[in-house]
Amino acid sequence: MQPFTSLGHFNLKTNDMDASIAFYAKLGFPEFLRLTQADGRTWIVYLRITDDLYIELLPDGTGRAGDQQAAGLNHLCLTTPDIEATAAHLATVGVPLVSPLDPSKRGVDGNRGMWIVDPDGNRIEIMEMAPTCDQYAAIKALHSTGKGTVLSRPI
Repeated sequence: MQPFTSLGHFNLKTNDMDASIAFYAKLGFPEFLRLTQADGRTWIVYLRITDDLYIELLPDGTGRAGDQQAAGLNHLCLTTPDIEATAAHLATVGVPLVSPLDPSKRGVDGNRGMWIVDPDGNRIEIMEMAPTCDQYAAIKALHSTGKGTVLSRPI
């Protein structure tokens, strides 16, 4: 039996709680719970991705995230069924792309993607998974043989 069923949440320390709440709301992740300390200060704000997956925001961060070479969380990835529609939505709500969408380009895994950053510099990949992508092929192999697929090729 596998001991874990899913990722439950990820936690981000914020420099500006209101800016972070507003940013993630633009992505479609509303605040649904706020825990406060005895003196009324915010302790944790929960944002809903799904009923089983949340973003936890903590106040009083210092500095800026996003160093691609640092150890630790490098980025998070959000998937979308329609990357063009998502790019249009982000433009409408004022979230700029840091890596523009090239409709003709696919990653080495077969997927299409683009990037944004949150107010604290956390990198967010947005990916449209291709039906024939490497990840889905490996999951199919895992389910049929009990072993994943190892791919080795230049990137």
